Amino acid sequence: MSRGSIKKQTDRTTKNEQRRFNRKLVYVVLVFFVVALLVVLEVYNVQIVRHDALAAKAAQQQYMTGAKFPKRGMILDRNGYPLALSTYVYRIGMTPSDVYSWTESVTVEEIVNKIVDALNLSDDKRETLLEAILTDRSKGWRGLKNYMSEKRPVTYVQIAKGVTEQFAEPLRVWLNENHVGGVRFDMEEQRVYNNGFLGSQVIGIVEQANGKLSGVSGLEAQYNELLSGHAGYTYARHNNYGSRGIVPYSSTVSRPIQESQHLVTSLDLEIERILRSELLSMAAAAGLRSGVQGIVLDVVSGDVLAMEQISSFQLDDPGALPLGFTEEAWDALSSDEKETYYSLNIWNNINVIDVYEPGSVFKGVTLAIGLETASATEDTMFSDDVVVVQGVPIRCASESGHGTETLREGFYRSCNPVFVQLADQIGKETYYDWIHRLGISGTTGLDLPGESRGIMHANPMPIDFANLCFGESSSFTAIQMARFFAMIGNGGHFVTPRVAIGTTEDQIESMMPFDIKINDHMLSSRTCASVRSMMEDVLTKGTARNTFGAMGFSMAGKTGTATDIKYVHSSKTAEGEKDEPEEIVYLTCSFVCLFPSEQPRYVALITLRNAETDVSSRLAAQCATRVASRILNHDGMLQSYSSEELRKLSMIMTLDNYKGITIREAARRLQHLDLNPVVPEDAFYLDMPCVTQMPAPGSQVGYGSTVWLYPDNVNEVEWITVPDFRGRTYHECIYLATEAGVAIIPVGVPQGKATGQSILPAEDSAPSKDGQDPSGAPSGNTETERENLTGRVKRGEIIQVYFGEQ
Repeated sequence: MSRGSIKKQTDRTTKNEQRRFNRKLVYVVLVFFVVALLVVLEVYNVQIVRHDALAAKAAQQQYMTGAKFPKRGMILDRNGYPLALSTYVYRIGMTPSDVYSWTESVTVEEIVNKIVDALNLSDDKRETLLEAILTDRSKGWRGLKNYMSEKRPVTYVQIAKGVTEQFAEPLRVWLNENHVGGVRFDMEEQRVYNNGFLGSQVIGIVEQANGKLSGVSGLEAQYNELLSGHAGYTYARHNNYGSRGIVPYSSTVSRPIQESQHLVTSLDLEIERILRSELLSMAAAAGLRSGVQGIVLDVVSGDVLAMEQISSFQLDDPGALPLGFTEEAWDALSSDEKETYYSLNIWNNINVIDVYEPGSVFKGVTLAIGLETASATEDTMFSDDVVVVQGVPIRCASESGHGTETLREGFYRSCNPVFVQLADQIGKETYYDWIHRLGISGTTGLDLPGESRGIMHANPMPIDFANLCFGESSSFTAIQMARFFAMIGNGGHFVTPRVAIGTTEDQIESMMPFDIKINDHMLSSRTCASVRSMMEDVLTKGTARNTFGAMGFSMAGKTGTATDIKYVHSSKTAEGEKDEPEEIVYLTCSFVCLFPSEQPRYVALITLRNAETDVSSRLAAQCATRVASRILNHDGMLQSYSSEELRKLSMIMTLDNYKGITIREAARRLQHLDLNPVVPEDAFYLDMPCVTQMPAPGSQVGYGSTVWLYPDNVNEVEWITVPDFRGRTYHECIYLATEAGVAIIPVGVPQGKATGQSILPAEDSAPSKDGQDPSGAPSGNTETERENLTGRVKRGEIIQVYFGEQ
């Protein structure tokens, strides 16, 4: 081929390659421009179109809102004693794969042993924790096996909860010193209650909600915002390191925390204890483990000083086994039955929520209206003969009747026909108008949740009106009745009951009091004085005469009994037989007490519901007057006995043998003798036979003494510190003996104050170092003698208390 041809061929090849290169370059440039365009579009999309959304998403990751909750405020009694307070505990957990010492100063086994020992955990827990750590940190074939089986490391395992700082802090220090990671301490607020069952329905319970405690019932719910305060918030940019700390020099937005306040209540813890102990004794005598309730109010301010019921619950364990149930009996109930029992009998505040027929206690209302409207005077004569209303005979509880009697006599004898006639003289429209004016049918305004209204007939028939005047066929709450009699006690002023009386941020001395609601003067002082005078007769010569608690004090009261007939169908009717419902009569017995009657300071209302027919309102009167006299003694007031009362208090009583009969029957017999039965709460099995009684059968005790009843053998000896009875009245000695766990027998006429006792109290009877007692005699040889010399005796021991010159 000629040189020219070769050159042409070469030029042609070079041009083709150049064209191909240019084509590729164009493609590359086009791709570049397309990619650049896409990048520009995406940048535009990110920076312009999606800017707000992406900025918000980034802020969610980089900026965090931190909340800090204030510590929940305390609930205090009127004297500053804490009824509920908060502390902090720790929930301790771990991420198993991260639990190791990065300096390798300790092994995994040593870490687990330290955790278990520091928190007092079980050996089973030790093995569980070690297994979790070793499993999640497995390598080699075992690690590959876990991976292939899709078993992934656990992110969190709870080690323990409710750990106090006393145990958590030393463990935290040890872990930090040994550079151990993977263990997490989460601080949680926890409510602390120091008083067991006292005031549980009033105080209420809390729950954990959104990282803080929130009230569910009672005062905890009613004043939740005040007790909670308001959380503080910090909105700031955080780094992505383990500490997740705030980025230095970044701007933050914060809202300061609003501290909680302490709530000061009108409750008096000592009066609560008195009320609860007496209600338990009454419940045992009535054979009841629920439906027993009591209220104590200040008649001037309306302050609730005590509010209790049987059964109640422990605030730190509201779902615990209820009073009077064995484990077997409780487990036999279905879940629905258990929840119903809790709700109706334990968690609900029955003094505020439940309504009941007050019975003859309501005659006090009819009496006040009759006197205020001048429909009658205390000397107006009435007939106690049977009254027939719409074909229904209404008669006196006394089968023989009382014939013609004054209104005063009809009141302390509690004659129904008298009050039907009195209501008729008042007139139905006037009577119901006064019922509404006195606030009996509505709520009281009490600062507790769930208060109910009274239930009355909207269009009462004549029989409805007749029944209402002596407290039947209409229902009211206990707090409604207590408020009315507070008005009788204070001279006719309407009161608004309250539990909270103020707030404080520190001590009770700096309390900011709530305003007392000043209400209208509804009844004249003359009417109130007359009603109180006639209520005094109930205790001196009426249906509640000669109760132990009323001795030595002037008190005014009224008994009440209402019947409730229930029809129960048998579950074991034979085939072919007609299922006839069985008629069962239950009683509601109550007693209201104003004390001291000459110038009342308190009103106490005691009620027991669904009692069997062998119970009477005298039982409620015995309970209420004991509560009243103990409160007056607590206030420093002392009994002044009449000669007849001294004669009765000088009586020495010999105890019968109550072993073998049921606890409820033994308690009932003791109550009839004006002795005080006590059944331990952890053995409140009233249908079981009495196995042990203290003091023993045949023992001699003083009038009004306490007898302890047990449904099982008491094998362990319980030693009691002897109290000092000297310088106290007879009633004070009786009450002090009950609290201590002993009984007394008076030596001499119990007038004035005790001058000595057969076994000296602990502070006066400690033996000397040489083994001699305080008188110089050698110490006793028997265990009982030795304990007596140190001021200690067995529970149920009888101590002689000397009165007068010996």
